[in-house]
Amino acid sequence: MSDVADGPVTAVRVEWTGARYKLHLVRGNSGITVVDGGDRPAEAMTALTSRGLSREDAEHCVREVEPGFRAV
Repeated sequence: MSDVADGPVTAVRVEWTGARYKLHLVRGNSGITVVDGGDRPAEAMTALTSRGLSREDAEHCVREVEPGFRAV
């Protein structure tokens, strides 16, 4: 995966499309990358942590879209 070569994630927006989560990742000078985040909040969190976010930051991002979400 070439994500690491693009540098660290500096901002994230999680979007629910009605069927799947889209993750909008901003990486320094590399611009915005949109990737699939799965169809459940836990899958979106896993996708974020696999791209370098801490567990706490990933949970916070998912809670912006799913206020009741808590990672287990």
